[in-house]
Amino acid sequence: MNFKTTKEVEYDTENQKRIFDTLNGSIRGMTIHDIAQKLDLNRHTVTKLLERMLIEKKVNYDEKGPAKIYYSVGPSRFVGRIDLSGMDKLWIDVFKQPRYEGEEEFLRINQTKHDHLIRASSKFKSVGAVSVKKSQLVNLIRILRDVARKEFGLNV
Repeated sequence: MNFKTTKEVEYDTENQKRIFDTLNGSIRGMTIHDIAQKLDLNRHTVTKLLERMLIEKKVNYDEKGPAKIYYSVGPSRFVGRIDLSGMDKLWIDVFKQPRYEGEEEFLRINQTKHDHLIRASSKFKSVGAVSVKKSQLVNLIRILRDVARKEFGLNV
């Protein structure tokens, strides 16, 4: 049997893609046990990869009793990052292929903070996210422009 080290599992992009594809094909979502069984992977490997995918906001989960049901958030494209400080960052992604029929394209802004308690090498933990529908982006930009001008005296 071929075992991988923690570092190799953490950056196991091949299995991460397999998990993502499996979740994309699932309408209702899947538990860690279901994913591990379907892909013939160790539960701990699946857990580690899902944790990383949660940080990257590629997947999300709902709690149903004692189980977590994971699902894909759909295809996105990273467009930028704003470093608020060394410990605090905003990540900006565009979702052009909505998950549900009739859902509008949107922009997601995800805030992460550095967490010294996480043992993985990626120590950033998501602390919040906001999604703005394409039809509302102009309104958001207007509000931000007005705040920059009136509250901070910036010329934008």
